[in-house]
Amino acid sequence: MSRKIFATTALAAALISSGVGRASADIGDAIAGGIIGGVIVGAINERNRRPRGTGVTSAARQLARDVQIALNHFLFHVGTPDGVFGRQSRAGMSQYQAYLGFPVTGDVSELERQILLTAYQRAVLGGPQVTRIVSTHRNGMRGMLDVVRDEMLGVNNQPVVEVVAPAPQQPVAPAAPAALPNFFQGQNGAGATTVSLASHCNRVALVTSSNGGYTELHTMTDPVFALNEQFCLARSYAIAEGEALVAQVAGATPQGIAQQCSGLEPMLQRHVASLSMQSRDTVLQGVAQFVLNSGMSTNDLSGTARICLSSGYLTDNLTVAVGSALVLVALGEDSYGELPGHHLMQGIGASQRSDLAAEWFRSSVPSAGAVTTEVAFRPGPEARYSLILAAVNAAASGSAQPVVPDQRAPITK
Repeated sequence: MSRKIFATTALAAALISSGVGRASADIGDAIAGGIIGGVIVGAINERNRRPRGTGVTSAARQLARDVQIALNHFLFHVGTPDGVFGRQSRAGMSQYQAYLGFPVTGDVSELERQILLTAYQRAVLGGPQVTRIVSTHRNGMRGMLDVVRDEMLGVNNQPVVEVVAPAPQQPVAPAAPAALPNFFQGQNGAGATTVSLASHCNRVALVTSSNGGYTELHTMTDPVFALNEQFCLARSYAIAEGEALVAQVAGATPQGIAQQCSGLEPMLQRHVASLSMQSRDTVLQGVAQFVLNSGMSTNDLSGTARICLSSGYLTDNLTVAVGSALVLVALGEDSYGELPGHHLMQGIGASQRSDLAAEWFRSSVPSAGAVTTEVAFRPGPEARYSLILAAVNAAASGSAQPVVPDQRAPITK
């Protein structure tokens, strides 16, 4: 069993060998250890070359370290903050510059440093404004960078109008077709919100606490909220499962894992988008082709998907999270189909489609009295499966009251 776990957690090896993402590190511009048989051997250590006598003052090094800390905070991963700007730090700075629309040089300008450090300080101090920005901005915590940049550049100021002499008329080329207007900026399709799932689950937890505990079958009055509770429970246990696997990989860090899992995003995007438009079987046909083309063994891909599912939820990268759940279902682990069902039911990371959600739920939840060895997302009320199906039946039918399944016979999927 331990051998299987170590084999399936070879995330870095799988992603590097398949060309999905490229990991870089300030480790003397090299990665310590090697990749043997699909297993990461050795730790990914941060060991910058630090030539002596460079004349770098302690104040300058501390300033560089502050920049590295801030970059890590906003998920532009640069490794261990040590005040030395090596390859990974310049790569993180380049990502930061590209995000804000600045020239990508890898070297920080004074303005870029001020925006970064100011946004970091405000994020750490917190407060109502920070909470509002993080919970409503389409990029979550990184929204602080956009806000501070706009403030410093005076984006809201009236532009200066310069009067110039009219230029001689030239032949006018045919106008290009107008861009298709998007009235749902900040959404992935009709109603597919990009709000933070972590913030959503925090709010659900507050209501659950005020209600005195989780909804059970005999106390359910709000089916959609009952599903919300089970959604957040499933998310928590998916995160815990992935973290347990990562802990057994020598040298692996959450930042490094997140960086490599994000490389899966463009490959999974098409399949996640189809979730909101196509039937379960059609979606899984496409994902199955992705699995076949991955070139990975079933065990390796299953372990990688579990780790990226956890990382996607931790970093609020819902494309990676949902896509990883789809991969697990395509590999025959039906219980993970509950997750796409939740995303479709709540309209988070997918369009809100209760009809499609019901199909995923009913295919993932075992019938009453069925013997199953699945352990994914089992925690919760004793009658969790009956609770979920009753809530799904009510939500899909638009009924305010739960449709309680007959416990004397198997539940029809």
